[in-house]
Amino acid sequence: MKKVTIAFFVLILSSLAYGQRPLVQYDYENLNKLKSSIEFQTASKETMKVYTDLLRKADKILDKENPTVVNKTIETPTKDKNDYLSISRYWWPDESKEKGLPWVRKDGETNPDTQTDAVDRKRLSRMSNYVSTLSLAYFLSEDEKYAKKCVSVVKTWFINPRTRMNPHLRYAQSVPGIDKSRRAGILDGREIPLKVLDGVTLISSSDYWKDKDNEEFSKWLNDYMNWLSYSDIGLQGAEQPNNHGSWYYYQLAALAYYNKDIKIINRVVKKTKEMFKEQLDENGGQTHELKRTRSFFYSCFNLDAITRIAIIAEKAGMPIWDYKSEDGEKGIEKALDFVLPVVYNGEWKYKTKKKDDKTCLAPVLMRVTKRLDNDKYKEALELLINESIVVEDKTKRQKKIYKDYHFLNLGLF
Repeated sequence: MKKVTIAFFVLILSSLAYGQRPLVQYDYENLNKLKSSIEFQTASKETMKVYTDLLRKADKILDKENPTVVNKTIETPTKDKNDYLSISRYWWPDESKEKGLPWVRKDGETNPDTQTDAVDRKRLSRMSNYVSTLSLAYFLSEDEKYAKKCVSVVKTWFINPRTRMNPHLRYAQSVPGIDKSRRAGILDGREIPLKVLDGVTLISSSDYWKDKDNEEFSKWLNDYMNWLSYSDIGLQGAEQPNNHGSWYYYQLAALAYYNKDIKIINRVVKKTKEMFKEQLDENGGQTHELKRTRSFFYSCFNLDAITRIAIIAEKAGMPIWDYKSEDGEKGIEKALDFVLPVVYNGEWKYKTKKKDDKTCLAPVLMRVTKRLDNDKYKEALELLINESIVVEDKTKRQKKIYKDYHFLNLGLF
């Protein structure tokens, strides 16, 4: 434990040298390399294109309305518009009932009525994307207009008493006709540690971000972390054995790292090691995800959460990239090797949807190639990238992979 504490202490000191909190997913040194390559025009043509697209996207956000939970049109049971509300995507009205209540589940079939602005899920996604885009645009360009808008977005969602979201997910992924909170709703909250924490850190050097803003934002995060840790729903979420559990612990790890809470990170790392035994079979298959109708997508989705936890564990001096359990050497590599043949058009024997193509694995491979010393992962990633480049009508995921990959080459992720 002494070694871990020293590593974590050194990391905190290095972040303080920049006058900021430690970054959860990004890395200061690599970000500055990227920034310098853009400033001195040594970046690749592809990287410059992604940078130009980033600024263009950020410019479009400047005139957009700030997302807020108070604009939904469906009420929560409390009738408090500051409470976050979403409806679970795989639930549909029961056609055998006169009013369709309670709704019934159809795994893998998204009900479009659950994805409208009548509820808050799309607003949460929009807000987090705004923060991520604006903050990165500000850091790389040093143009204060991006910081000003980003601060405004953050204050609207987290600080302003009239428009802010209450720090809980009691009514997330609710189901019409079922009058109880659902632990599955915790999954919605992953957007905040994924995109907002590092976003706020990147804009914290701007004069537009005041000390009082930082205090109130930190209080919101602490209240949310306490809700995750001690509420009945949060305690239930901690026991989920599938991707929901992985994303729960990712959120906890990210919030703890942001708040410099080494004890919680240590607990999450220990739990993640236990999850390898619980989630993987002897071949590395993710038992709970393989039961889904979108089994390949959810296998990648779960690995997405686990590899993000691994990044935080590494930053905190508790690396788990090479960890192998005592009961069959279960770990990240074992799970990766199970899904990797799909990249080479290998047979996938489990239920899946045609739209869930092999590019689902690319974000995971982007992290792994930087940390696991095995050329096969790098080769698989390059194959996915090369295949996505030649596709004329790229999917949204393929476009994102192209963007992330060319920033990745400079060590951003």
